[in-house]
Amino acid sequence: HMSDLHISSDVYADEAFRGFEVALELGLNKGADVVLIAGDLFDNGRIKQPLMDQVWDMLGDVGRPVIVLPGNHDTVLVNGVRLDNTPSDVTVIQKPEGEMVYLKEFGLSVWGRPVYDHHPGFRPMADVPPRSDDHWYVSMAHGLYMDPPDPLRASPISAEEIGQAPCDYVALGHVHVFRDVSQNGVPAYYSGAPSGAQTKTVAIVDLDPMLGVSVSPLEIVLD
Repeated sequence: HMSDLHISSDVYADEAFRGFEVALELGLNKGADVVLIAGDLFDNGRIKQPLMDQVWDMLGDVGRPVIVLPGNHDTVLVNGVRLDNTPSDVTVIQKPEGEMVYLKEFGLSVWGRPVYDHHPGFRPMADVPPRSDDHWYVSMAHGLYMDPPDPLRASPISAEEIGQAPCDYVALGHVHVFRDVSQNGVPAYYSGAPSGAQTKTVAIVDLDPMLGVSVSPLEIVLD
């Protein structure tokens, strides 16, 4: 589980790309079965096509499913824009009302609602669909956890929404530090970001039928 990579950032473009590389390498070395990117893979709509193609190639080379939830910076990923070169193993969630992705080979269902309009009325985790089968069920959301919610802040996520989510894990993005915001027994975490001024992290999530769900931060060290 990673988020907030901000590739093609106007502020730290080289570091953002290097953080992406290292994060993928660490996850694969840890034996990750699936890669979840909970928003802001890209920083802006000005990303050059060769760089975007390089990112898709790298995600395609992972050799396992990758699910990308567009965040508020991912304007190039909504409405199917510039997705012609997306590898077959990479799913970019597109439906504004939310979309379920089924990975039957891993016994995993993943739901998320992409950010089309980053404003206070957009609720990333409102009305999460019920569990539809006996798979592991993960929801992805890109927004700001607040308890209580601030009516002036965009894309709010409330404690009640997390606590009522019928999920085994909630993969969050938008906050650039590793953070546990679990509620009512529902594990919910921000993975942190693999680049930028803060401690750089991604998260490894273990879904174990005997031991339950465990989440650990992996610190990213850039050369």
